[in-house]
Amino acid sequence: MNHPRAGVKGMLLLSSASALMLAALLQGEVPDSDAAKGKAKVTEAKPAAGGPELQPLPATEPLVELAPFMGELQRLTHKLALSADAGNSELARFYLYESLEQFKSIQEEVPEYRGQPVALLIDRMAKPAYDALEKASSKEGATAEDLRQPLNGVIAACNQCHVATQHGFIKITAGTGTNPFNQDFKP
Repeated sequence: MNHPRAGVKGMLLLSSASALMLAALLQGEVPDSDAAKGKAKVTEAKPAAGGPELQPLPATEPLVELAPFMGELQRLTHKLALSADAGNSELARFYLYESLEQFKSIQEEVPEYRGQPVALLIDRMAKPAYDALEKASSKEGATAEDLRQPLNGVIAACNQCHVATQHGFIKITAGTGTNPFNQDFKP
């Protein structure tokens, strides 16, 4: 499952005019207004009086941003919490499944982020908490009370991971006091 914002690794999509302008800039040329309109006419770049010559930036591997993936996981976790709070174990299992699929996407697309071993932390911290919730939600006739403790374990795992990655300022809650979704979570 690919996240829509993840895009194609290493690929920057440009209009043809933008591509011409970028190519000219990288070759040390300044495109004139015709180049900006998609024509290939360029002029030599001249440094500003007394200023240094412009040099292209070294190519770097584009960073896949983790925040959109985590934002989607947060939305799924909130729906999971609302389902569990309503005692709807079938819907809770659905959002649990979707959350685990999102984890797979994160592990594939952003296994490491700014020196943090994201994929490893998911395996070591998140999955055990989600496994406990999966077991509780699979129990025949599971109630909101049956799901509350394992759900709190999932939320605690999220927050412990945030602390471990120096993002302790991001604090996840069950958020069951309000339902911002146009959805009924009762069974």
